[in-house]
Amino acid sequence: MRIPRKHILEQKELINQLNSIKFVHYRDLFSEINRTNFHICTKVDFKAIKKSPEHKDIHETWGRLKNNLPHDNYYKTRKSTSKSEYIIDENDNVYRFSDHWGAVASCEWTLEGQGQLMMSVFENGDWEIGVAKLNDFKVFRRSVDRRKDFVINPKWLEKIKKFIPTKKLLL
Repeated sequence: MRIPRKHILEQKELINQLNSIKFVHYRDLFSEINRTNFHICTKVDFKAIKKSPEHKDIHETWGRLKNNLPHDNYYKTRKSTSKSEYIIDENDNVYRFSDHWGAVASCEWTLEGQGQLMMSVFENGDWEIGVAKLNDFKVFRRSVDRRKDFVINPKWLEKIKKFIPTKKLLL
């Protein structure tokens, strides 16, 4: 079976177009920052919460903070892979308990303006608690985007379904 060259070139152009829209920056799809995505491609400066004088260390201060919030009125994220913890209270205060600040995954989160902003020299420090208002979080894009900042473009997925059955895409 012979396929006309023109048809092959048209298909090649279509494939090139599809490849060019395959990925999109997360914040191009989800520009609104909310309780469920505040930890993706955002920038904020947290205010420090110091160890309470009646607590033996910052870990106890964090534990008491968690226990004193009404459990039915806050959203607590899971611990991150780096062991940081997050709580968002009913007033949209985001509390972070962590030993690293600055370049954090896809974000730039400083603590009172401090934090290592280069991932390559990332070092863990002392555990500290910070708080920031959810509406203070801003969209953050690095000068050079990283692969982790991108997701599959839903427009690409819809177009590609015309060529490849959904069943094969999921395998």
